[in-house]
Amino acid sequence: MNPIVRAFPIFLFLLSPAWLLAQAPSTKAFTKYDEQVLKGIDYVYNLDFNEADSVFSDIIRKDPKSPVGHFFKGMVLWWKMMLDLDNTQYDETFSNYMEKVIELCDERLEINDRDVEAMFFKSGSLGFRGRLRANRGQWLKAALDGKDALPIVSRLQKVSKDNIDVLFGLGIYDYYAEAIPEQYPAVRPLALMFPKGDKKRGIARLDSCMKFGHYAKTEAIYFLAQIYYVYEKDFAKAAEFCKQLHQRYPDNPFFYTYLGRCYAASGFWKEAEEIFTDVWKKYQNGVKHYNERHVREAHYYIGLAMMNRRDLKNALAHFTNAINLSLKVDSKEPSPFRVLSELRLGMIYDAQGDRAKATAHYKNVLNLKDHQESHKKAKAYLQHPYSG
Repeated sequence: MNPIVRAFPIFLFLLSPAWLLAQAPSTKAFTKYDEQVLKGIDYVYNLDFNEADSVFSDIIRKDPKSPVGHFFKGMVLWWKMMLDLDNTQYDETFSNYMEKVIELCDERLEINDRDVEAMFFKSGSLGFRGRLRANRGQWLKAALDGKDALPIVSRLQKVSKDNIDVLFGLGIYDYYAEAIPEQYPAVRPLALMFPKGDKKRGIARLDSCMKFGHYAKTEAIYFLAQIYYVYEKDFAKAAEFCKQLHQRYPDNPFFYTYLGRCYAASGFWKEAEEIFTDVWKKYQNGVKHYNERHVREAHYYIGLAMMNRRDLKNALAHFTNAINLSLKVDSKEPSPFRVLSELRLGMIYDAQGDRAKATAHYKNVLNLKDHQESHKKAKAYLQHPYSG
């Protein structure tokens, strides 16, 4: 994929629902439904979709012309999609909610073009819809949503200077506007269209929002976790933030598996294995929201932990399970879990002295998409067997 195309959705972060929440002036935007909205948002993060849906449906019932209930009904669907991004069954209904919000906001803006609530809900809906379109590869439509939303966001910044939550949006913009062009040089011409960023200032702003914000506390923690995990490579720091998210929302497997990932990347294999073993058990016991993608990830990381302590027989079984599940759930192309599990199987068979099986798995790796230098490693092991 073209790196500009691959990185473009990140420029839509500014228009996400999290940014929308951060822009809400605390004395104006949610005065009427503040308590309900905050309760509903907590239900959403903890994946209690029925309770969240009930809260936002009640707002729609009380005030069908308000964009609030319609927007957050869409947020419920967004988190359902987050659990399985390849599942498109909610796309149409979600898009209908965003269209409804835009329609309601346009009606209000025709009467008062400085209607703050209408501005931030319209920009949030455009950004939210743009993120979905980017996830579905509809790059032009996503770009048009971003183009339409940016001027509205700019106006919101001017009217939200006295609100601490605005630091969330400013913080993520500061960080990513500098970080993305660094990671994707081909994006630099696109970045020239945006104000210059500052990573250090961005982290400081997010930290302030995490400590003193109102609506955007949780999103600030989540984005700090992402920043430290993906870009700063400070995995122990990322784990601290993910632990906060898991403690606050213990029923959300997205945050729980992220914590396990951070522990693994930090080298805390005992803690990582405990988490992923628990994820596997939760799936086996039918715990709500734990799906085959979560257990596939669990098998992969349990396999890594076992391989690190030379329990090769059991590690082999877990990598095999990860591959089998990948064959079942990978809808578009082989996932990193599939590719890296194939590589690990080759390494295990080499360590066990079964060169024929090891070679077969290395060749499988070369027939799949390259992930984390998997091709380079497979070629090296084909020339010189992995010895452990």
